[in-house]
Amino acid sequence: MNEIKKNRLDLAYQRQLHLLNFILIIGAGSIISLIIGLILNIEKWFNYSIAFVIISIITFTVYSKVDSNLKGISHKIEELS
Repeated sequence: MNEIKKNRLDLAYQRQLHLLNFILIIGAGSIISLIIGLILNIEKWFNYSIAFVIISIITFTVYSKVDSNLKGISHKIEELS
């Protein structure tokens, strides 16, 4: 029974890792595109700064949640071993 539970936890861990990678790629890509937009059109620095702050906050909160999920799953896997 422990093997089945461990396998399910491993799959949940892998899913969270994929979600974490997706969030980091989307967040980094958005920030890079905002910086490039700022370089190309300096007149809209306030709009780009607001967008940068919003994207950064969203990325950080989702990253923190996924990271805590990963730590919880890792702790459960260690308990089973």
